[in-house]
Formats: sequence, structure tokens, C-alpha cells
Amino acid sequence: MADVNKPKSPQSQPGSSGGSQKFTFRCADMGKPDCTWQTQGSSQDEVLRNVEQHAREKHNLTNLDENTRNQVRNQIRQAA
Repeated sequence: MADVNKPKSPQSQPGSSGGSQKFTFRCADMGKPDCTWQTQGSSQDEVLRNVEQHAREKHNLTNLDENTRNQVRNQIRQAA
């Protein structure tokens, strides 16, 4: 019989860095409804790097200012 009082492993707790978390981002959520590009990563920083590269290559945005980076961070979601 399983021990129902056994604490959860660190990987299953929100906000842990157990390595099993995934984060996602969709370009359409930033006001580009015609862009179907999306990315995921194991950290928000990894996703942000992917977004910056996509913005340069596909949307000709050579430099994301801090305000835009913060807007992107607000749209990064934890994957289910």
C-alpha cells in the first residue's frame, strides 16, 4: 500500500528546479496573431533567448528593450 503521507518529490513541487518543468511561449500572445511560432524550454531564460532569436530573424527586431523583455516574460507560461 502506498504511503499517502509521503512528501512529494522536489520535481513535482511548483517553483522547484528539479529539471522536469517546461515553459512555453507563443508569438501570437505578443500581438502577432498571424505568427504561429512557439517555443518551449526548461527555464524562462532559455525561452527568452529563443524569443529574442525569433524576433531578430522573423520580425526584424534587432534589439529587445527591457520593457519588451518584461512583456515577453509575462507571456511565458508553465507547461502542463
